[in-house]
Amino acid sequence: MDYGKEIAKKALEINAIKLRPDDPFTWASGYRMPIYNDNRMFLFSPENRKLIRDGFGDLIKDVPYDMIAGTSTAGIAPAASLTNLLGVPLVIIEDGKSYIFEQPFTVGVEEDFDGVASTCPWAIPFGVSIANKKQLPFMYIRQSKKAHGLKQQIEGVPVKDQKILLLDYHRGDSYLGNAINALEEKRVKVRKIISKDISNIVKPVNLEGKTVPVLEDLISTGGSSAKAVQGIRDANGKCDYCFSIFDYGLDKAVQAFDSLDPKCKVSSLLTYDTLLEVAKETGYINDQQTKMLDEWRADPFAWGEKHGFSKVEK
Repeated sequence: MDYGKEIAKKALEINAIKLRPDDPFTWASGYRMPIYNDNRMFLFSPENRKLIRDGFGDLIKDVPYDMIAGTSTAGIAPAASLTNLLGVPLVIIEDGKSYIFEQPFTVGVEEDFDGVASTCPWAIPFGVSIANKKQLPFMYIRQSKKAHGLKQQIEGVPVKDQKILLLDYHRGDSYLGNAINALEEKRVKVRKIISKDISNIVKPVNLEGKTVPVLEDLISTGGSSAKAVQGIRDANGKCDYCFSIFDYGLDKAVQAFDSLDPKCKVSSLLTYDTLLEVAKETGYINDQQTKMLDEWRADPFAWGEKHGFSKVEK
């Protein structure tokens, strides 16, 4: 299977990737950009989660690993799905520290639900594991709304009258009340709550002698992804590979990974070139828009001014 093309088709179909060269988005940096990526949209469908999981499995098949790390927060769900499949421990990187989740991280739940939700980051592995097992939609709730992008608090696709299981596995303070309120605002019905402090179970660890590739959601300028790789190395683990769902292919990202010592190899399920190829084939963009999008990749931070879209000062 050509995972890149399949993911591109799905991403455009469900609006996980939006291309608007004629009416660009304002990124958190204030720059006007013709593309917006929200891979969390893939969480809703069990089939789409499986597509991402299997794609990562194909990428990682020839790479050595003892454990697999997921970047906090968006990289955790696909990493959890992959480690479930492979039967290896999951590592979550949070604030530069590494935390190990030993297999299996599952919860016995007999009731029937329409979906599964979790707080983040610690409940995500448990939540997505249940959702995969029961073939249900999954979403996770941030403590508060994001300050940029679509400013969402719920990542995934909340559906009115959806009856869900809510998992709140936390370390120390819980924001369960905020999560419930966010779901209720979307008319989602919380039918069961499992809340547990796992501070005594999940602690920062030394990864001495372990080979741990990193799974990332999106690579844009590469700064946070390179930091995750360095986090594994700071915990004395070996990390020479970073894999992502999508990569814009920006020079800044190349520079970020090249600055690591030793350098880190990067590979993505979907590249920008494949995205444009599929978008043009499916009629999502026309020839003129394709040209504008090609120009963006060549010089992304000057692209907006060139086309009359000034940077928004914040």
